[in-house]
Amino acid sequence: MPGTRQIVVTSVIAVNESNNTVILDSARGDALNQELMAGKTSEFITHLDGVSIAFSTGAVHLIEYEKLPALRIALPKSLIRLQRREHFRVALPIANPVKCIVPSRSEEDREPITAHIVDIGCGGIAIVERGGRLGSETGQILTNCRLLLPDTGPITTSLEVRNSAQIRLQNGAFQTRLGCKFIDLPIAMANHLQRFVMNIERARRDSL
Repeated sequence: MPGTRQIVVTSVIAVNESNNTVILDSARGDALNQELMAGKTSEFITHLDGVSIAFSTGAVHLIEYEKLPALRIALPKSLIRLQRREHFRVALPIANPVKCIVPSRSEEDREPITAHIVDIGCGGIAIVERGGRLGSETGQILTNCRLLLPDTGPITTSLEVRNSAQIRLQNGAFQTRLGCKFIDLPIAMANHLQRFVMNIERARRDSL
C-alpha cells in the first residue's frame, strides 16, 4: 500500500468483466481493512510461471461476497511483467523429476552426483541436490554435466553457478538449490533444448 509499510497477502476470488472489477480476499483484522480503504491507490505484486507481475489500482472497497467479507478493486488497465531473465524458463514436474548428472567434485568420492532439474530454459537451469556434495559456492563451474531430458538424447554442457539457496523440507531435511547458467552450450544441443522447452510450454498451455 503506497504511503505505508503494510503488506497484505491476498488472493483473487473472482473477476467481473461486465463491470471491470476484481474481488479479493479481505485482510485479517478490521484495522488493516480500514487502512486499505483509506488509501487512494494500492499496488499489487504476483507471480505467474516464475515471472513477477505488478499492477496498481484506485481505491479499495470492503464488500460482502457470498456472505463473507471481501475486497473489491477496479480491474487494472495494464500489467507490468518483471521478467529479469534473458531466456524464458519452464518448471519441470516434481512427481517425475528430470535428472542432471554432475561429475564427482572430490577425489575421495568419485561417484557422480545426481541432482534434479527444477526449471529449465535456453539460458540455464535450476537444480536441487540433497546430499550437499555440490556445495553452495556461487561462481563455480560444473563441467561436463549431463541433462537427461525425456524424449531426447542427453545434453552435455558446463554450468556456472549464479545463485544458491538452502531449502528446508517438511521433514526437517535440507536441500541445496543452485541457479545455473549454461557455458559454451553447443548449437546442436541448444536447438534440442529449445524444442524441449517449447514442447513443455505447449503441453502446459493445452492442459489449461
